[in-house]
Amino acid sequence: MRLADLLADGRLASAMRAGFPLYVALTIELRESRALWDRTAGRWVSEYVVQFDPVREVYVLEDQDGMEEIPGRDGLARRLGRVYVVTLRPDGPGRYHYRASASARMRTGEAVDEVYAGRRGDEADSTRHRPGLLARAARKLLVEVAPLPRLDLEARTADFEQK
Repeated sequence: MRLADLLADGRLASAMRAGFPLYVALTIELRESRALWDRTAGRWVSEYVVQFDPVREVYVLEDQDGMEEIPGRDGLARRLGRVYVVTLRPDGPGRYHYRASASARMRTGEAVDEVYAGRRGDEADSTRHRPGLLARAARKLLVEVAPLPRLDLEARTADFEQK
């Protein structure tokens, strides 16, 4: 899976430049292959939001570690293309595989605020970087008139045996 290719979808890039935050959730799972249902033996999740700041012409990426300003679309493509090294090991003998999924969708400002407020457990802090009333009303109207773009990716490795 290549997340740098998210920007190749012109709809996502255009929506970001129009002021919509891009919410990305990455999940990597180690799954034990079973006859009926696979069992999750380990999981790693990362979430972040990218917003375009038209005044400074930079992208602002916020994740669980803080905020990062990224100059230009090429810089954002490099940041989205970052390779994650995740260590998930089988917890016993059996047949296993890794499954990776990425979900990228444009969100309204309120939805992003709710995601971060819920994750932090602090509703007051979530309004600190909120856009103004007019910008929020315009986004809400656009969301109801035209659906926002989204992209879901998934990949799976071949099964391997753990003895």
